[in-house]
Amino acid sequence: MEHGVLGSRCAAGAGQILTTKSRAAAVVEEKIGVLLLNLGGPETLDDVQPFLFNLFADPDIIRLPRLFRFLQRPLAKLISTFRAPKSKEGYASIGGGSPLRKITDEQANALKIALEKKNLHTNIYVGMRYWYPFTEEAIDQIKKDKITKLVVLPLYPQYSISTSGSSIRVLQNIVKEDSYFAGLPISIIESWYQRDGYVKSMADLIEKELSAFSNPEEVMIFFSAHGVPLTYVEDAGDPYRDQMEDCIALIMGELRSRGILNSHTLAYQSRVGPVQWLKPYTDEVLVELGQKGVKSLLAVPVSFVSEHIETLEEIDMEYKELALESGIENWGRVPALGCTSSFISDLADAVVEALPTASALVTRKPDDTDSDLDLMHYLTKMFFGSILAFILLLSPRLISAFRNTML
Repeated sequence: MEHGVLGSRCAAGAGQILTTKSRAAAVVEEKIGVLLLNLGGPETLDDVQPFLFNLFADPDIIRLPRLFRFLQRPLAKLISTFRAPKSKEGYASIGGGSPLRKITDEQANALKIALEKKNLHTNIYVGMRYWYPFTEEAIDQIKKDKITKLVVLPLYPQYSISTSGSSIRVLQNIVKEDSYFAGLPISIIESWYQRDGYVKSMADLIEKELSAFSNPEEVMIFFSAHGVPLTYVEDAGDPYRDQMEDCIALIMGELRSRGILNSHTLAYQSRVGPVQWLKPYTDEVLVELGQKGVKSLLAVPVSFVSEHIETLEEIDMEYKELALESGIENWGRVPALGCTSSFISDLADAVVEALPTASALVTRKPDDTDSDLDLMHYLTKMFFGSILAFILLLSPRLISAFRNTML
């Protein structure tokens, strides 16, 4: 009798041990991945034209009506060919290539360390939209590593269909076709400009740079954000402008809570082509501020968390020169957040908070009318697109008009 009871207890104990081991095994087997999404940039001058082609071939960058989408790639080829010489000059002026990949890799490593300090072991992946390592490459590696839960973190504080939206669309297209990703729990952090950690980190940098001026209280804080075509906001419902204005209000609110009461303004940079973009434009506002007698200006690149062509060349060189020519005497610029510890720590918190909401993505099944796989449809697009590109390239008058429009 006693032996039977003891045997039962041993069996029960063994069962508990096995259960504990099973649970431990389940914990060990769970592999969490974090996918950082970014724009990408040419690393050498030879990379500039193909990088620009990838950029303009994205239908979220140049949004053509459905009837004219067969022109997407020929048009991208044309634009990238004409813009490459000027863009090469810009990249040459900052060392011959974009530092974006190096900085993003450093941020990925810093984020991994910050997550480990929070007892969360993760694999961090970097996916660039328009240059290496492409988002698709990161996705392939995630599958090879057999990740069981994924957090997607675009390195854009504010959401736009042309930045975070474009990269997320790539992921959604993969999910439609790949059974592994269709069943993978995924959490996407679409925007995070409203997080206290981000807002306070931005305020810290602004406060520090203000202190470098001889009269900090007289300095105007000049937020310069990457622009998007106005139609994105008014026709496509892009929340970017509203989120940007909300972001500026949060940062200025944090500064006011510290007793920093400087005036501020917001403008949009980097417009391309003849269409109307979000206003006011950075270059026009700088001239106006000089005419109004503003003497001290602190530029804040609020769309970017990494240094790249739009901060190092466009702001630091072009806009600085324009500001000084317009009568502004004292110029300063807030650096991008980069690997600022408070910023990285807040990104780690965002990842931890996002994990419980991870679930399988629901995507719309493509209709037959959406398919681009039909051979005749594909050949027709390429045939007429190639003819158009050939005509444009052989017509000096059209080339001249297009060059004046795009440069």
